[in-house]
Amino acid sequence: MRVDGHVQPPTFGSATAFGGEKGFGGFAAAAAQAARDATSFPSKSSGDAAAEEEDQAAEEGEEEECKAEFQPLVQLDEVATSTGEEDEDVFFQVKAKLYRFNAEDSEWKERGVGMAKLLQHRQSKKIRMLMRRDKTLKICANHFVVPTVKMQEHTDSDKAWVFSTHDYADQEGSFETFCIRFGSPERANEFKEKYEEAGDLNRGVLEQVKDEQEKKEDAAKPSPEAEKLAEDLEKSAKVDDKAE
Repeated sequence: MRVDGHVQPPTFGSATAFGGEKGFGGFAAAAAQAARDATSFPSKSSGDAAAEEEDQAAEEGEEEECKAEFQPLVQLDEVATSTGEEDEDVFFQVKAKLYRFNAEDSEWKERGVGMAKLLQHRQSKKIRMLMRRDKTLKICANHFVVPTVKMQEHTDSDKAWVFSTHDYADQEGSFETFCIRFGSPERANEFKEKYEEAGDLNRGVLEQVKDEQEKKEDAAKPSPEAEKLAEDLEKSAKVDDKAE
């Protein structure tokens, strides 16, 4: 459209290329045509139909292959692993962080974070402390709770205790000084009470074992009557030798 020699742009809604109708009719017609084009699909030729059948057959074949069962070449049997705790009951346990004092460097080194357990053997009734690191389960403390071990307060924390004992975490026993830290002062005090209680119980067990050992030794010794009889026989044998 020209106005005074200039080209005037078409007005939205006028007769345009949308269909040549006035008002919004052209826009509506174009929109309707676009909707028909979007929802319609091209007709399939015979070649396309055959290709589709081949693709469908191939897919069905793949599904059948996926259903196939394969037997492993090597049969692996389940192996039962022993933790060494099968004959023990948990006397007490609490989450803690353990440190070990390195005398060479004169500094504390972290041993690990995990569950500190006091385990009591069902038969012997002895109690030991066992602590494993989380995730790796590596042993970082393993020792018999000795009655004479005393917990000392940490100078910088009311959530930690320091104690020394003979430990077997590395299989070969060594005298270690530990610092064990807990999440709260209440947990720390509870651990101290249970550890000392376990020591008292072990004292009773050790005394009982000592008494039984002394009884066995006494039973192995000859009675006074037997000793006297042995002396008489020895004297009689010496007299017979002199007479000969």
